[in-house]
This record gives sequence, structure tokens and C-alpha cells, in this order.
Amino acid sequence: MPRSHTEQLTVLIEQLAQLSCFSGIKSISLIEQGDSHPCFKVVDVNNGFFAKYFKDPNERQPYNKLYQLVADEGLSPDLIYGDEFWQVSQFVEGKSLNLCPLSVNEKIEQAIKLMVRCHQCIDVNKLTAIPILDMAKIIKPLTLTLSASQKHIISKVCDMLSSKIVITPKVLCHGDINFSNIILANKPWLLDFDCARLADREFDIAMMIAVNNLVSGSISSVIDSCVEHYQVASNANVAIDKEKVTCYLYFSFIINGLWYWEQSRNNRDKSLQYQAFTQFTYFDKCNFITKNLMDDMASIV
Repeated sequence: MPRSHTEQLTVLIEQLAQLSCFSGIKSISLIEQGDSHPCFKVVDVNNGFFAKYFKDPNERQPYNKLYQLVADEGLSPDLIYGDEFWQVSQFVEGKSLNLCPLSVNEKIEQAIKLMVRCHQCIDVNKLTAIPILDMAKIIKPLTLTLSASQKHIISKVCDMLSSKIVITPKVLCHGDINFSNIILANKPWLLDFDCARLADREFDIAMMIAVNNLVSGSISSVIDSCVEHYQVASNANVAIDKEKVTCYLYFSFIINGLWYWEQSRNNRDKSLQYQAFTQFTYFDKCNFITKNLMDDMASIV
């Protein structure tokens, strides 16, 4: 008989308590967040730690070296421990950027400064295990529960976008620079590199726009603003292709919408369903295809 969610968490906490990196554990608490992996705060006699569990060891293995590299560069908190199932890092006490009393423009500036450091400081030649961005490969498992007609629409969009983008693995892209993945403490920290890919820098810019819902106004205006911030942060050393950012943005709306939709079904969470529909609505406003994706997805609610 399958274990309940509470029983599964109890087993994980028992496993976590046995890891060799802790000394005299005082408390273990579940961190409630949007992460698809169970996360915990562990406090022992010496320090506080952030622990993440990976059900599939193959999912974590390619990222072992990456987490060490970004910690060495001071982008992320120090990596304390890692095995095939667990990743433990220093727990940073601070405030999530999405909750900070800053303007949207100031938040974009903070996020892009970290993005540029990620693109410039990490040698991709040391990251041969990190996959190159593959749109179809990311999207396909997110469409398993869709109808045949919905799969056809998504596949058609994928093919159209792929024909417009020649993906060159130029830099390490974080892949999910959500403001909630940035902690402001003694300095800004960038967390959660689980979606990292080798891709164009334009992909990171586009995904940041999409996942933070920055397109309430003109898409071209927000792209112009983000590219300007990128040029300032990088000292104008790189050229950013705005048309490529736009194509990646369409792709990001699809990925995010499908991911939120799948999570809403698994967790029976209406707020995640709303986020999914928000992403699909943004995609429809782009008029990339004549079919209204939002109406089609809403038909299966």
C-alpha cells in the first residue's frame, strides 16, 4: 500500500538526520515552497542548512559539479554535502527578492546582475554533463496528460520556434531566475540551479521575463528594458539579439504554463492552475499562432 504524503516526509526526515554532515541536530523543518523537490531547513549545534531531496539520482548527478562551481564563485551558498539523493548547502538568512520593497525595475536590475555573473564567470568547458537546451525534450514530458489535439498544437509551436532559433551553447543559463530564487542578505545570492542548461544568454533573459510575469504591458518594452540592464551589467561587452529573446519568450510561456498546469493537477492547487493560465494568456497575446491556446487548455479543467 502506498505511503501517505506525511509518511513519506517522515521517512525523508529520518534519512536526512542520518547524513554525516550534521553534528547534534536540533531541528528539521519542511520548507513550504514551489520547488518540485522536498526541501528542509536543518539546524544543528553549529549552523543552519538547506537540504533538498532528489527522488531520481540521475536527475541530480549532472549538477553536482555545477553547484560546487557556483558556490566557489560566490553566486550560491556553500555546498556542504552531496550524494545521489541529497544536496545540503549553507542556509542563508535573508529576504527573497520577490518580497523586498523594491520597484520592479530595481528587482530586474538585481536579477540581471546575478544573471550576467552566471554567464560570465562559469566556464562551460567544465560542465560537460549539463545538457544543452532542447525545447522538445523539456516540453514532451509535460504534455503526457494532454489530449491528442493539444499535443499537436504544442508540438506545432515547438517546431515553429525551433526553426527560428539556432541554439548555441554559449553560456551557462540558470533557467529559472524567478525573483523568489534570489535572496538578499549580506549580499545577493542566486539559488536553485536545477533547471540550468547550456544555451544562449537570450534564453535566461526571456525566462526571467516570463516566470516573473513582467509582460503586463508591451512585450517589446520589457525586452528593451531587460536588454538595457544586461548591457549595463556586462559593460556592453556582448550583443543581445532581441528577436531571439522574443522567440525564447514564447517558448518560456509554453514551458511555464505546462509546468504549472501539471503541478496544479498533481497538487490539486487552484493557484498553480491560475499561474498556468496566466502564462498561456501571455502566449496568446503574442499572436504567434492563430489558435487560442488559453481556450484550448481551459477546456480540460
